[in-house]
Amino acid sequence: MLTPLQIRTTRCLDGLHYSFELLTYFHQSLHSICSKIPEGTSNVVPALAHCWGFVDTLHRIRSIVLALPTLSQKGAEIRAFLKATDLAETFRHYIQHLSSELSKAPHTFPVWGSIAWVDEYDDQKSHVALFGAMMGDTTFAGCVYDRLNKAWVSKVCLTVAQHSFNFDPIFEASVRFRDFVVPFIVDGGATPIELLDKPPIFTMRVLHSPEEQPNDEKDPGQQ
Repeated sequence: MLTPLQIRTTRCLDGLHYSFELLTYFHQSLHSICSKIPEGTSNVVPALAHCWGFVDTLHRIRSIVLALPTLSQKGAEIRAFLKATDLAETFRHYIQHLSSELSKAPHTFPVWGSIAWVDEYDDQKSHVALFGAMMGDTTFAGCVYDRLNKAWVSKVCLTVAQHSFNFDPIFEASVRFRDFVVPFIVDGGATPIELLDKPPIFTMRVLHSPEEQPNDEKDPGQQ
């Protein structure tokens, strides 16, 4: 029989597994989705959903990690991860409490932030898109180019007010920590999660009495 500690640890492992999967899902298509923004406004919502979905998922990972009963918060790995991903808390707090943030000065635009991305075909060019109302203190930032290493810091960047969220290095830090923390949890006594190719699915059908059946389902002899 599993102890309460093992059950709690296994639940944390389960929560982390799908959180990391979600983070990877958002990141792997983020650049290609943002690259479609110039094609039409219908591509704005998917881009925003991926950006803010990434932020929210990363916040959840940080929360679960801090709740792990077997992981010391003084360890080098967790301290490096929390430091590299600290900006997620600033962004998550902003969007979670947007109603109160909107009443604070300075009143910056755009409310949902600006998105910058490196051109899909020309890696020497980047773009910035601004959404919604533009008035007063409009702030935005482009992608940062590291001239020393001759590379972009991130292919996608989300900016709100004076803060810029560079997705690529934050994702890389998250993957490094994932590769450490998942084996650590299993070795510490958590029950490995069995991931089936096809999850159990339960299907239900609404059964109607003869009087309730739609006309097109009734026996012709009963009509």
